[in-house]
Amino acid sequence: MLKAISGSKLADCSKELFSQLDALARETKLIVRSSAKFSAAGFVLSLFKAILTGKASFNQIAASLKDTEKKSMSRQGVHGRVDESAVSFMIAATGQALQERWAEQTLICSKIFNRALVEDSSQAKTHVNNAEDFPGHGNGKGKTAGCKSDLAFDLLTGEPVLQTLHLATEQDRELGKDLVDLVEEDDLVLRDMGYFSVNEFARIAQRGAYWLSRVPVSVKIWDTEGRKLETILRTSKAKQVELEVLVTEAGHRARLLAVRAAPEVARERRRRRKEKARELGKQPSNDMLLRDAWYLLITNIGEDLMGATDLFKLYSVRWQIEITFRAWKQSGQIIKAIGRDSNTFHLQCLIYAAIILLILTMKTASLLRQQHAQCRLSIENLADNLGSFILTLVSLDRFGDYNPDLRHVQMDKRSRKSLLQIATECLT
Repeated sequence: MLKAISGSKLADCSKELFSQLDALARETKLIVRSSAKFSAAGFVLSLFKAILTGKASFNQIAASLKDTEKKSMSRQGVHGRVDESAVSFMIAATGQALQERWAEQTLICSKIFNRALVEDSSQAKTHVNNAEDFPGHGNGKGKTAGCKSDLAFDLLTGEPVLQTLHLATEQDRELGKDLVDLVEEDDLVLRDMGYFSVNEFARIAQRGAYWLSRVPVSVKIWDTEGRKLETILRTSKAKQVELEVLVTEAGHRARLLAVRAAPEVARERRRRRKEKARELGKQPSNDMLLRDAWYLLITNIGEDLMGATDLFKLYSVRWQIEITFRAWKQSGQIIKAIGRDSNTFHLQCLIYAAIILLILTMKTASLLRQQHAQCRLSIENLADNLGSFILTLVSLDRFGDYNPDLRHVQMDKRSRKSLLQIATECLT
């Protein structure tokens, strides 16, 4: 029989969070007076189940509420409750869930960084009839509808530090500004190319922090003598190039790391680039095709802090956020739940419920990793397992009873190292 997660830590943490739901509901006017038909915790649990099963109509939410409350509420009653105050309540609950830190210890004790913040976004489609409230970019044939969730978490603890909801049309470069506002001294921010912004890198550096990013092919780079990056790469015979560079016309100084890709990788990259260009009736430039033969990273982390090999290894760990998003979407029926023609309040409540569910999954994972350091935890298996457990609940008070068999939440046995192991080697 396994011990509960860190003794009663999960029970204590979840109780602390869920006990505040009623106060948040009253502050946001979701609840004005007590009712035997409706409670804040019951509402949240019913939305969790809607996300996990895809059964998210007002009628189905009312049926789910009936299992948690003393008296049943009609479909019309639920419809009346899901208004602007319900959205405000779910936003407040999301903020509270993010604010609390469940893991007391770090998974990785870095001697270099205070936090290692990984950020990315994920899109979810909804019904085209919702395009007015949730506009998409379109598909060349007509309107589309969707939303975008932006997530950032600390690699050292596994704890989420930011998760926000945005329109699908908002650019990652703009979303990234929110995280920079939270950056502290000696933090590291790992960024994908969609977030590339010299101005935001400068802001991170001004806060006494560090950044590491891939380089978009459109970004112009020169060395300190004024030579184009492409000229340097074209004439180099080395497998690896490292130099101080000036980025864009602004001349932002940074450290560039270039590693030559395997020939087959370069060929495939070029094939895809040419194919995409043909679809647009264009031709890729020679500079673009040249860059396809290299892996390019850019950073303000000095050579005295981390070598090139460790920086490339560290950047590979950014893939963990992609795995986390995949776990989030595959563990339930998010697309089915929000892919319906409904009003904006209904859809926003469902989306924020999905966001809170992901936050809880990540926090539970951080507790499990803290207690069972030897377990190669799979966030995908945990999301499935925790989702199944939540579907059995009739009260959020029992969330703290979750105590999975580690065999059901760990990674398959493989010879390769986990991303957490790679990060540990780089950062300690």
